Amino acid sequence: MEELKKIDKKGIHTKRKIGKVTYEVVVHFNENVTETMQDKLTRIMLRELRKKSYEKKDDFD
Repeated sequence: MEELKKIDKKGIHTKRKIGKVTYEVVVHFNENVTETMQDKLTRIMLRELRKKSYEKKDDFD
């Protein structure tokens, strides 16, 4: 598996060691965002519900 490294480490970062592997996650936020977190979560949940609905519909075909 290819290892991806980001040189710019500005933002929130966390490290977690699981077994012998250490994972580092760096989070960046867009300061010019026009969508609130509430809007984004609602959009994601609606997309997942539609996806599940289509999957169930396909099961009956």
